[in-house]
Amino acid sequence: MKHVDIVDLVSAVPVTPKMTRRQKLMHWAGLIRAAERPVVLYHALEYMSAWQRMDIKIGPNCPTALGIAAADPVFQAQGLNERTSIDGALRFFELTVDQAHAFSCDCGGSISNEDQARRIERLA
Repeated sequence: MKHVDIVDLVSAVPVTPKMTRRQKLMHWAGLIRAAERPVVLYHALEYMSAWQRMDIKIGPNCPTALGIAAADPVFQAQGLNERTSIDGALRFFELTVDQAHAFSCDCGGSISNEDQARRIERLA
């Protein structure tokens, strides 16, 4: 077995500083604002059971706000990925279902990307 100096080991492993909740939300709002297509809204998010929210994955090919976040390399480095569920993403962003409902559900009609970004920023 080869001896490895702890200093060499620590310097060889890149460390990504953990983002604060505010940093995550502000970065996410910027991603939504920059999206080239309208962001798809969830339907009846507030009525989904915890099991349903845990079962639905947000994958990077999902054109929702959560899917856009999952496709972002910055958030991937923070631990968000295509295997993350809606519930997992809400925990990642430190949001409640009611908070997510306010910017990502279609019950109030359509929401523009700009309006969705502003709603996320208000949560920060």
